[in-house]
Amino acid sequence: MTLREKGWLLPPAAICLTLGVLLGRAADSVLWGAGACLLSLPALFLMRSGRRWIAFGVLSLSVGVLSGYLSFHPSLPPEGEYLVRGMITDEIRSGNFDRKSTRLSHVTLDGKAMPGGLYWSWYPDESLSDPLPGDYVTFTAELYHPEGASNPDGYNFREELLRRGMQAAVHSSKNLQSESAPFFSLPGAAARWRYEISCRLITSLGDETGRYAAGMLFGARSLIPSEDRAAFARLGIAHLLSVSGFHVVVLFSLLSFVLRRLSVGRKGIFCITAFVLGLYCLLCGMNQPVLRASLLLLLAQYGRIRLRPVSPLHLLSAAYLLLVLLSPVQITGVSFQLTFGAMLGIVLISRYLTDLYHPSSQLLRRIWEAFSISLGVQAGILLPQLSVYQQFPLLTFLINPPSVLIGSALIISFWLVLCLLPVPAFVSLLAAPLSAVSGFLLEIVRKLAALPGISLWTPASNWLTVLGVLGVFAALFPLARFRSSFRIFSLLAGLALVIGSLLPTWHSDTEYIQFSAGNADAAILWDQDRIYVYDAGEADGIVSGFLRRRRLTPDAVILSHLHSDHAGGLQSLLDDGIPVPILYLPEGAEEQVIHENMLALLDKLRRQGTEIRTLKRGDMLSFPSGTLTVLWPEAGRIRPAQDANNYSLVSLLNLKGTTILESADLPGAYDTYAAEPARILKAPHHGSPTSSTGDFLRQVDPEVVLLTCRREQRADDYQQALSGAGIVPRLFATARSGAVFIRFTDSGFEATPFLPDRGQQGSIDSDGGITP
Repeated sequence: MTLREKGWLLPPAAICLTLGVLLGRAADSVLWGAGACLLSLPALFLMRSGRRWIAFGVLSLSVGVLSGYLSFHPSLPPEGEYLVRGMITDEIRSGNFDRKSTRLSHVTLDGKAMPGGLYWSWYPDESLSDPLPGDYVTFTAELYHPEGASNPDGYNFREELLRRGMQAAVHSSKNLQSESAPFFSLPGAAARWRYEISCRLITSLGDETGRYAAGMLFGARSLIPSEDRAAFARLGIAHLLSVSGFHVVVLFSLLSFVLRRLSVGRKGIFCITAFVLGLYCLLCGMNQPVLRASLLLLLAQYGRIRLRPVSPLHLLSAAYLLLVLLSPVQITGVSFQLTFGAMLGIVLISRYLTDLYHPSSQLLRRIWEAFSISLGVQAGILLPQLSVYQQFPLLTFLINPPSVLIGSALIISFWLVLCLLPVPAFVSLLAAPLSAVSGFLLEIVRKLAALPGISLWTPASNWLTVLGVLGVFAALFPLARFRSSFRIFSLLAGLALVIGSLLPTWHSDTEYIQFSAGNADAAILWDQDRIYVYDAGEADGIVSGFLRRRRLTPDAVILSHLHSDHAGGLQSLLDDGIPVPILYLPEGAEEQVIHENMLALLDKLRRQGTEIRTLKRGDMLSFPSGTLTVLWPEAGRIRPAQDANNYSLVSLLNLKGTTILESADLPGAYDTYAAEPARILKAPHHGSPTSSTGDFLRQVDPEVVLLTCRREQRADDYQQALSGAGIVPRLFATARSGAVFIRFTDSGFEATPFLPDRGQQGSIDSDGGITP
């Protein structure tokens, strides 16, 4: 076989490997992987025949199944409380309500070494100093196994941690002790260097410019305000703030330019750039986009040294195969998909467009090449962009080329500052002009992003979108000799499918969706074309993600009380740009004991035009298919400065003749004030033993109970409480069933769990029976 013929084995092998990894991800036993490898053995006999591409594809598929299963299903230590020791090897991120999180490496649990990393989250103790990156910490915490997606289109926390090299998670900082590392660790040292360099950049360049310098050089995104990150995303230039292939290309080009000026040969340039890029990967915490871009650049440079012309498609396929074999879990990550989608768009579409038109003017040629690359990148990332972000920047083709030039100049300037940090006098000369330029550019970005209609909010992509994108790629595919008529038809049909797939559809049903949010509460009532959010959960994007992916805006948000596990999701709605026209609160909600951040969030909503109304016993809201009647709190019984749970909003929904009792976090001392017979009960306070008295349960006498909880043990305990009260309803606990969908009809209702294999098998019909 010639080198070119061997190269054509790579693209189909990459496709087969991907399919294999996805099959391994879905497999429930390692036997599937072992069986696939055994079945691939006959393919070895084809390796020397003319059908070796079949053998290569079968082998790739088999390896993918086995590696996919092992990567997506690691063995984990049992859940429970452990004495945890480990080294902080990542930046420490700050979340809502002062929550901190980071990665631990070199972990021991009760003295036993744990392979892989550990995700650690905690709320800091004001009496203790915060640990720093590179520190070695000791504490007692509860270890838990991260959950996969348990909601429709939900965030897969488990796979996200796997992509970042973490297999399990702990929460708490009980008896926290922090000290310098007792041994040398390259990841720990890199985390400390990254932290100290970031601090020096902030000190030298000023707070705002220094934060952006650290973010654009090392990916310290937590230093950049979320509002600015959203502004860059609305303009389609978010890649400037996330350390990615663009930043690696800038560093690589800068190094190559300097080394060529120093008359260094090709081999010397390759060795020096490989060393520097390796060091850069380490300083960025082995960031996957940096690793991918470094590998691609070094492979291309190695091909030039060997004087072997390599097809860009074959080079891309080789890098893809190597990276997937090293970390199969990356293929489900949006970062991986954006990287290779953009590169595929450049290799295929940009190449076709560049060859299509050859301007005589050098300036026009450069402009056309920049436009072709921008269009190719946008086509390549269209599917993951619509699937994950649901927004299409309308001016990206105009904004991207100048932003790349300006961003490159800024990154080069920041690298210059970094090299001059040992000489503060030189840095001070650069600080003022850099701060002025970056401040001016940030102001332009913020103003442009604030313009109405600067980006198009779309529903998530679907199979029609996939077919449409494939049609566009077929029309612009440079390696096939299609007729012009076919290319025009394929292009128009593809664009029509993409546009048609993103048009809104009519919703005529009445549905209640109880999301799985751990020990938090979040639900949506989708009644024909009206949307009502009933509690928004934590600030984890569960509710906002569901609405954003379907391009839905709520008509109103109803909060049972202002604890973060019910109201924190308001912040996610704001972050995603989803308006809240009306907010309903129980009367006296703002007078109870609540976090100051929640009051600030309410003030922010008021400034944005949200109308805040209060509800009390006897008030009623009308829906297209029914009503909501407030049962608690009762006017005259509300006292200020109490636990907000005591005056949670309890309401009775009547939807097409079926009643639901929403009991919020009402404690047992108050539940009899709000007890009403109902066919469906939302269990009070996540099934807490201090709620749901026997008298309350007997008065409600439900057919179905919805229990929002994180632990399956809570579900078992609540089932015993129901039995002790002498009632036997069907229990849907989100810890087992995930989200629960209830569809209402004129003859009754049907309840269906999102994860039927972990909860009830099938669904519950209007008579309370199981429907397969």
